[in-house]
Amino acid sequence: MELTISPYQAYRNNMEFFYSFTTKTEGELNQPIQKGKWSIKEIIGHIYFWDLFLLEDMVPEMKDSGVLPNFPEHDEYNNKAIHSIKSFSSTNDLLEEFVITRKKLISNMEKLNQEVKFTIGNNKRNFTPQTFLGMFVEHDIHHMEQIKNMAD
Repeated sequence: MELTISPYQAYRNNMEFFYSFTTKTEGELNQPIQKGKWSIKEIIGHIYFWDLFLLEDMVPEMKDSGVLPNFPEHDEYNNKAIHSIKSFSSTNDLLEEFVITRKKLISNMEKLNQEVKFTIGNNKRNFTPQTFLGMFVEHDIHHMEQIKNMAD
């Protein structure tokens, strides 16, 4: 029998993966994972910025028959994220803020009625809090795999 974990637990586990980089040097964290790609610090900043968007803009609209705002244009939003991490004096400061934000996001989502169904923008697909978060678990995993494969 295969055991599965909730998207909330998966999101917590992913947070621990990213937090493990507190043991790395700034030099290691600022090194691009591949030529033309982001650094680990930039990846963490990118994920943090999306968590912040979910917490501030999406979760408040997660109610039955709710319509969440459309996602921002990805490239523009990602550029803002990369620019915003310059305000952190170190990657460890960024990681601390990331953990605080992610814990608050998970807590706020777990408090929601898990049966509510909502849509995003004009999309007709219904989401529940868990199916919605599942998209971002996959997003984390995509970037975690990039980091794990950086030596390949």
